[in-house]
Amino acid sequence: MKNLNYITIGLALLGLIESYYIYNQPIARKGLEFLFLIPLFFTICITIYGNTILRYHKQGIGLKIYYSIVFIRYIIQPFLITLSEGKLNFRMPEAKADSYDVAVVIYAIELFIACAVIKKWFPIYIKKYQKKDIAHKQLPLNSYGKRILIIYFLFLLVRINSWMPGLNILGLKESVSKIAVVFDATIFNSIKIFIFILLLAEAKKYTKNKTSFQFYFCLGVLAAIFNFISYFGSNRSLIYETAIATITILIVSYPKFKTKILAVLLPFAIVIMFLSYVNKQFAEDNAGTLETGDSSVVTSNIVEEYANGLWTVARSYQASIGLSSAKSNEALIKDFSDGLSGLSDLPGFKTLSNSLVELRSSSDVFKDSLKQRDDRGQMLSLSGGFLIIGGNLLGWPVLILGNYVMIMLLVRMEAASKVIQDLYHKYMYIWMSILMGLIHCYCLQTIVFCWSKYILFYWFVLWVNRFGVLKQKRFYRAEARVEHQNYKWTANSIV
Repeated sequence: MKNLNYITIGLALLGLIESYYIYNQPIARKGLEFLFLIPLFFTICITIYGNTILRYHKQGIGLKIYYSIVFIRYIIQPFLITLSEGKLNFRMPEAKADSYDVAVVIYAIELFIACAVIKKWFPIYIKKYQKKDIAHKQLPLNSYGKRILIIYFLFLLVRINSWMPGLNILGLKESVSKIAVVFDATIFNSIKIFIFILLLAEAKKYTKNKTSFQFYFCLGVLAAIFNFISYFGSNRSLIYETAIATITILIVSYPKFKTKILAVLLPFAIVIMFLSYVNKQFAEDNAGTLETGDSSVVTSNIVEEYANGLWTVARSYQASIGLSSAKSNEALIKDFSDGLSGLSDLPGFKTLSNSLVELRSSSDVFKDSLKQRDDRGQMLSLSGGFLIIGGNLLGWPVLILGNYVMIMLLVRMEAASKVIQDLYHKYMYIWMSILMGLIHCYCLQTIVFCWSKYILFYWFVLWVNRFGVLKQKRFYRAEARVEHQNYKWTANSIV
């Protein structure tokens, strides 16, 4: 606790010093007269909430990621903007000065909501999940869950000629297809996760049998490697989240092997993360971003684009101004339609998706407002998206409520990932806590898309499996009642 006090004091002083430094520097960009307030907000929040909420990150990954993003957004970003004199690349058309003023207010709202929600809900969710049976034991993968996995496997087998060309396996196979296979990839990912967790669960059973344990544990490590070196497309976030979740669950399951696990898996993770970053960042449409020789400008622009930076928030707010109710409603519908596009191969979903093709999502509204000739992949901010779907009337209430709910989800996933011992559920909550830890790098549409593309069908197997476990419990309870009645009848007969 004493070390935590020192960390809190140190972070608060850092924010205070940076705020003073930025205040005394030339204004980096028209509209950023109040840039010095960003690190000051950080200082205030860390002073009020730091000693309570900073310790909640222990033995978890989601809050570690979220706190890192907060530090980048509120401490590193203002310094980089000042250092780079606020210069913007060709992907980032300038925002209006008054939009930056609003962006500063949004930053304050986001941080204060996050701190208050984490402080209130983390202890509540910890207590809630401690009461669940999956917090104390490993549930078996029963016949109900296995049947769903068999259906998944048969689906992939029938469609092997569709998805196999698009599969990448680091160092072994490269994609030879330009056709997206989102649904196939979702099913493929679900199966490989279950194989990985099944081997981990089997290894747990044989902790006292050295030979069997080593056999299943080694197979589990091989499955872990395959889990993140095999992928479809070039979705960097999905690759990163999978790699981090895979390594995390291995470490929390076998903490005494932490060093060996990192030594074996970390090189694979670093290589695949680096390759995915290079392929995306140095692609033809992004290459111009790196043309400047000023590294401070490049780094500053990357932070502003990829961490819901001030430019992103300002331009997102700007895009929301003057939207009609019809456009806002369309954006809400389209956000979820595009977010669930991974389900488009299911009966009815493709028809529904095609019927909504003319609608503009909040991301589309944002990109339209940039007035560029082509889509350069700029990410809409989370809060800006809430302003767009809320419209002129409900924009700010939706922004506040949306941020509150998103942080609640982060806290819930983080708490569950720490408490739950069932490895199948633990992996799901670890992965979801990583996704939610990145909420201020994404917008609502992207969060829904990542969830539906990767974890939705994995969760469905667990839900069906859970139904089987409950059904078996009811059967055994009914059987016990019958035996008890028979015992009472026999006893009465003897008397």
